Amino acid sequence: MYYILVIILANVAIVAANWILSPVRTAGALFEIAGMSLGATLAVFLLDALTAFLIRRLPESWFAPGRPFFRVGSRERRFYRRIRIQRWVDRVPELGGFTGFHKDRLASATDRDYLRRFLLESNYGVVIHLVNAMCGIMLPFLPWIGRRFWVAVPVGAVNAFLSLLPVFLLRNNTPVLLRLYLRACGKTEA
Repeated sequence: MYYILVIILANVAIVAANWILSPVRTAGALFEIAGMSLGATLAVFLLDALTAFLIRRLPESWFAPGRPFFRVGSRERRFYRRIRIQRWVDRVPELGGFTGFHKDRLASATDRDYLRRFLLESNYGVVIHLVNAMCGIMLPFLPWIGRRFWVAVPVGAVNAFLSLLPVFLLRNNTPVLLRLYLRACGKTEA
């Protein structure tokens, strides 16, 4: 619900700012700006959905637990503590239902296969959300949006912000999940 509210308020602010700064302040210009803002929002949503669909088709071995790209260092863990991630964790929607695997609560702390799947889904989510954050960069290059740079850039920035929050949450949980997974496998940490 918070995400939808942020998207609506951001669109209202983008339309208002563009209309106020526009040399032509007519009702037609207002509707044109609103259409572009909604079009940019829809375009970035579709780009996000397309990239998520494509990334989910990549080999699972690329997202396996313990891959170097998915390791979370001590500096990154400190960053998550500094931004007090636990205070706002419930405000970020968990859309694992699209893949059939929910990551909002841990069902088992000892089942090796479940923990592996949890880490795998988290790693897919990290990559999907990082790519989604970059999708906004492509907005100014779309032919029907590109001529309104001051609409496309803020929509892309909101998309990046809303995409990075789940990355933070997923990466914050990775060290604990990896420890539980290694313990369930009977291994010690590397």
